[in-house]
Amino acid sequence: MGVKTILLIIFSLVKKIGVLGFFVYFGFGIMLFVFQDQYIYYPDKTDFQDCPAFGGAEKISFGSTRGYLTKRSSEKVIVFYHGNAGRACDRAYLDSFLSRVDYSTFFVEYSGYGEKENNPLMKNLLKNVTDTIDFLKTQNFTDIVVAGESVGVGPASYHALHSNISNLILITAYDNLINVASSHYPLYPIRLMLRNNFTPDIWLSSYKGPVSIILAENDEIIPNRLGRRLFEVISSDFKKIFIVENSGHNTIYGKEEFYDFFRDALK
Repeated sequence: MGVKTILLIIFSLVKKIGVLGFFVYFGFGIMLFVFQDQYIYYPDKTDFQDCPAFGGAEKISFGSTRGYLTKRSSEKVIVFYHGNAGRACDRAYLDSFLSRVDYSTFFVEYSGYGEKENNPLMKNLLKNVTDTIDFLKTQNFTDIVVAGESVGVGPASYHALHSNISNLILITAYDNLINVASSHYPLYPIRLMLRNNFTPDIWLSSYKGPVSIILAENDEIIPNRLGRRLFEVISSDFKKIFIVENSGHNTIYGKEEFYDFFRDALK
């Protein structure tokens, strides 16, 4: 077999591999675009009313929003927007912690979570926020703290944009969803592909109130550099940033340091 023949065989193999690679890349890109909502949201469909963990809470339905309201204070409340997995009911461990700082709590449940008939979409989650704001107007709270974790940083930031609040606490935060998605799929033009984009960096660019960002040192889901970027663009003179050492995206709540930072953020 001559050198020329060997080179032709190699060229043919490289060409076939290149064509196969192109179709794999293109095919997966189509999947990302078409099913992007399934890559963002992982809802637990267990019925909202079925939540023993919040057995002592009032189950609120107001407009499109639902939530678990536990009243401990007539003046102070923490409104919590949870992450993309599970449901609000799964965050009862945070409510247990917050009971020790004498705040009422309202854990917001998103459309498409805790129900079988709908699927979560960005426009519906933002409607949940505006309906939550309207619900709070029916209450007598004068000290409203808004907190959000992971994907919930988007709704929490949107809440801060559209309502006067006392304090904002963002956990495992990001600047915008495009950058989060790009960190996982760097070979794709995510900016052109993502139909819906939470943009805390835009919504909070003019925010002047107290804000604390709590990040996991070794966050494998949302790189903490994105939370640092968000911190930099917020123009408030009352901003703090905390890093929970030796923690990841899903282990941050297992660190006592996190709760120390949360208490500090409430001051």
